[in-house]
Amino acid sequence: MRCGVTAMQHKRGIHARAGGVDGVTGEETADNEPGADDPGTPSEAAAAARPQEQWMHRSRKGGRNFVDRMRCTVAGGHGGNGCVSFLRDAFVAQGPANGGNGGTGGDVWFEVDENETSLSCVKQRLRARPGMNGRGKSMHGPRGGDLVVRVPKGTVVRQVPAVVDPGAAQVTGSASGTDSGDSRGFLDALEAQLDQDARARAQDKAALFVHYPRWEDRNDVRRVPLPAEFRAALHELRNPQPLSLDLTTHGQRTLVARGGLGGFGNPHFISATDRQPHYALRGLPGESRTLELELKTIADVGLVGMPNAGKSTLLGAVSNAHPKVAPYPFTTLNPYIGTVDFRDSFQMTVADIPGLIPGAHRNVGLGHSFLRHIERSRVLVYVVDLSRAAPWDDLSALQRELDLYSAGLSQRPSLVLANKADAGPVAQRNFAQWQATAGLPLVPVSAKFRKNILKATHSIRQVLDAL
Repeated sequence: MRCGVTAMQHKRGIHARAGGVDGVTGEETADNEPGADDPGTPSEAAAAARPQEQWMHRSRKGGRNFVDRMRCTVAGGHGGNGCVSFLRDAFVAQGPANGGNGGTGGDVWFEVDENETSLSCVKQRLRARPGMNGRGKSMHGPRGGDLVVRVPKGTVVRQVPAVVDPGAAQVTGSASGTDSGDSRGFLDALEAQLDQDARARAQDKAALFVHYPRWEDRNDVRRVPLPAEFRAALHELRNPQPLSLDLTTHGQRTLVARGGLGGFGNPHFISATDRQPHYALRGLPGESRTLELELKTIADVGLVGMPNAGKSTLLGAVSNAHPKVAPYPFTTLNPYIGTVDFRDSFQMTVADIPGLIPGAHRNVGLGHSFLRHIERSRVLVYVVDLSRAAPWDDLSALQRELDLYSAGLSQRPSLVLANKADAGPVAQRNFAQWQATAGLPLVPVSAKFRKNILKATHSIRQVLDAL
């Protein structure tokens, strides 16, 4: 049958259209869904409520919200294979080789985006697009597309070391247990091991080549020299350099996994002894790494305090942030960053850090999840509840935990905001007693009623300007 579409294909096309599947894109279409004219269509209120119900269902199942530590695997795209091809023409029986080179695989890049605030935007497996294979008539394969992954500012990238097989050097280990009597047996074993290694290297080299059909046994590629560029790429692939990055600038782009080099076509191997090579090089795989990502929030000011000291309320009072506020400990489970705008167009960023309790340096409570975000702050602002019995003891406990986590961390420029200064005579007596012996600047505020907030922000700015 020579017609363009057979009866069976025509029937399949009818079923595909009836089922709501686009024959070009393969995506579901809305042709078969009930419309407004269909009497079985649900009401508009039910249709509007459906996305909200789906969102609530997803939230109850649990999703990835704030993530500040994770592991991911990155891999560059595989290089395309070279092509084994020859010119064939009406008057050319055996033309020259004209196979194209394979395309290089895509790279994986990390790009800093200040609009990202969590590592939840990074997938656990990242792979760039592979390069395309070369084709005949000297057509080279196109390069694979790069993969650009946006990461938040302050991301620290470390490579997880590969696990080494403990039984890799069996022959070397047996040498320590040999004496002069069985040295001949050891030399025989070593020679056999070297022969096995040589055969393995030869097999590895043979695996780098792609052959013309039915020429696998006739091609002797063991003596074929590899191109210098290919050898260099193979050496880098077998001996990768460890990766350690600190991404702190918006727009900063860093290469984390390089794509594999594309293979060379058979014209690259033409020599005086082989005018028509029936082999070409395969593409190399891209670099593959297992990375550990850690987010350390970057802000000008870090709010440090005990749980329920009023840090979130204070951040909402001085900036444009809206963190969750509730009368129970550990309301804040992840850092919030707000921006304080001054009249002279000066801006400073303030980070609300989860509450700190004694023993946090041993990872008690939120522990290191809190402390790692303090390291980047230029100024530390201690938010202390002035209505407690001895608020100055809370300040000493906070400074002690910071020093136990990182020596000298509490020595950074800092000041104290005595919150809840409106909490009756107890707060007034504590402030008067503390002000007489305070070693740091002490500013009384009421974050709930937004009292003395302007003086607090200007005091923080004065500390910043002094740096």
